[in-house]
Amino acid sequence: MNLDLGLDGKVAVITGGGVGIGKETARKLALAGAKVVIAARTASKLEAAAEDLRQSTGGEIIAVPTDTTSKESVEALVAAAVERFGAVHILVNCAAAPGGLVRNAIEEADEDALMLDLNTKLFGYFRTAKACVPHMRKAGWGRIVNVGGLTARCTEALSGMRNTALVHFTKTLSDEVGKDGITVNIIHPGVTRTEHIEEWFAEMAAEEGTTFDAIVEREAAAPAALRRMLEVEEVADPIVFLCSKLGSGITGESIAVDGGLSRAVFL
Repeated sequence: MNLDLGLDGKVAVITGGGVGIGKETARKLALAGAKVVIAARTASKLEAAAEDLRQSTGGEIIAVPTDTTSKESVEALVAAAVERFGAVHILVNCAAAPGGLVRNAIEEADEDALMLDLNTKLFGYFRTAKACVPHMRKAGWGRIVNVGGLTARCTEALSGMRNTALVHFTKTLSDEVGKDGITVNIIHPGVTRTEHIEEWFAEMAAEEGTTFDAIVEREAAAPAALRRMLEVEEVADPIVFLCSKLGSGITGESIAVDGGLSRAVFL
């Protein structure tokens, strides 16, 4: 049975869309009929990703180099989307340093790195949402999905500050824009096989004199209920669901897509 996702002709903006979860989400949305704008800082890599997506999906995809720490850059991104496609219906916020820039103890933490982390992810997501919401209101329909992280639910790292704040931002925004036909949700991915994670695990294996597979088993598989590392499509699929008409009754929710990595219980 082929499900109609109601995404044909919708216009999606995806930050962090050149790699990993963002790129796979762009692919899935394009295959569902959406027109896609991917954004990231490095123009050459971003355009290469866009061309790969065009070839693999046959969809309408443009690349707009963007620095989400800049209000002007974000506004230029949304303006480019509207100029090319006439609207913005979907925003997927995925532009951030995976795992965060600050992983050490508070007394050793670099304040500048922490501020950059917050400016990129928390305030970057805020900027893109602020720029996109007026266009969604005009259309009378919108979807915003923020990609957070499991550190929102644990004390593992200072980077969790940005993800915890994003949960509050997501819920608050969902209350403000629900009457306009716009849903807002946040996804918390677990350890997912992205380019960044593969590079990071390979570095860990080299430093420890062990194998890549051993690091995957220790860091991703053994702690998870599914006993394996997630693939990017397993995170992208729930994002696309929330962007579709099938997710129209879900808003203000914080959803872990982690293979059972988190053991927390939420009532």
